[in-house]
Amino acid sequence: MVYSFDFLTATLVAVLSATGLVLLLVRTDRTPRLTALARRGLRRLTGRGDLDDLRWWHVALPVGAGLIAVIAYDLATGLFGCPAPGHPSDIGGFLAQGRALWTGGDPFNVPSCGATIQEPDGLASVVINGLASFGGVAGIAIVWAAIALTIVPLTWRAAGGDRQYLTLVVASSPLYAPLVAAQIDGASNALVPVTILLTIVLAVRTELGAAGIAGFLATQRFPTLFPILGLSGSFRRKFAIATTAIAIFAAGTGICYAIWGSEFLGPVFLSQLGRRSFSLNFWGVLLLNNLLPAGEALTIGQAVVTLALVGVVFFRVRSPLRAAALTVTGVALLSQFLSFNILVWLLPVALVGVRPRWWLWGIALVGSVNYSFALSIGAWGLGIVWPSEVLDVVLTLLLLGLFVDLWRSPDRPGASESDNPPPQTESDSGRIIMRPGVPRSDAAFASSAPAPAGEPNPRIAH
Repeated sequence: MVYSFDFLTATLVAVLSATGLVLLLVRTDRTPRLTALARRGLRRLTGRGDLDDLRWWHVALPVGAGLIAVIAYDLATGLFGCPAPGHPSDIGGFLAQGRALWTGGDPFNVPSCGATIQEPDGLASVVINGLASFGGVAGIAIVWAAIALTIVPLTWRAAGGDRQYLTLVVASSPLYAPLVAAQIDGASNALVPVTILLTIVLAVRTELGAAGIAGFLATQRFPTLFPILGLSGSFRRKFAIATTAIAIFAAGTGICYAIWGSEFLGPVFLSQLGRRSFSLNFWGVLLLNNLLPAGEALTIGQAVVTLALVGVVFFRVRSPLRAAALTVTGVALLSQFLSFNILVWLLPVALVGVRPRWWLWGIALVGSVNYSFALSIGAWGLGIVWPSEVLDVVLTLLLLGLFVDLWRSPDRPGASESDNPPPQTESDSGRIIMRPGVPRSDAAFASSAPAPAGEPNPRIAH
């Protein structure tokens, strides 16, 4: 069964990586034959050689069907049950957390499969799991899958005039559907990019409302607050937005601490700050060799650098998507617990530009191979650690390349030679500072259709 799963995992990662590579290549001038072949294929499937007729539900339906099929299979085969006595089930922990909300128990230290486990997800997760718990295990799985599925329409609305292409890029990433479908932790981590995209989309209509919702959703995982604060610097009332997000987050955290005290603070904050089980970045090399320095100095240093990064992004970066992408990439570099599930946080990077999409494709491929095979089978199963160590270094270099590229990217279309933004319309004025452009070197399959009326542009004015 293990080898069957690994074969299916490898097949899915290979297919999605190949699909992503084709999507990237057809938007360059270097592959005219591939572009022509892709156009012919599109024409045979849809009757036309572009993506103008594509809508977000055309993408969401197959993704949703795949998630439902996986959930149905897991329920039918008992994979959501306890793997063995004393071995906790992640989804069972979510169910127990949700039920604890209604029974007055401790939702952060819950029973699962004969053991007691810590649930590191905060208030937002407690509320979501509480509502989903009425449907049992199936309810938990369906609700989190639905939350993860919202990445498709949110990407559509945040992507501007190139929404057809960018939605396909995000939906075909190995960091999306396989990760969300394979583990409940993958689906719950998808709430981070959902929060980022939702904040950008809602801020077009209500900046303070968007900040309040983001502050509450950030209580699920406190690092979510970092990209929210970073991108809030792009708004006209940036200090009010940041203060609102912090206030709502602090209120939710304070309520939990007042009710559960250290039973909440330990699992949600302290244990996560010092977590050292494994990592897919350069910290993983040190962890595999038991060389990571002990003590609190490393944690304090990471916190200081992270807060400094948030501050610099807040005051210097005027694009909300670029600000969020920079902050999330910085967190991925600094964290000594960069799990494969956490890489789903990087999905909004695809909306920033052409070069960041190439870095993201490489990160998705290397992260998938490292976690699914080099680490899970090689290091943990066979005791062969060097392949995972090599891939840890490669992923770190890819993250560094992405970070540098994001930092050097312009805030406005037209600021670089490759940008060729469309004319500004009345709906693009006011709060919008970054119109969605189609670079000249990235022009194949460009959608010529104007953005549907009423759909916001993701770039907010300063």
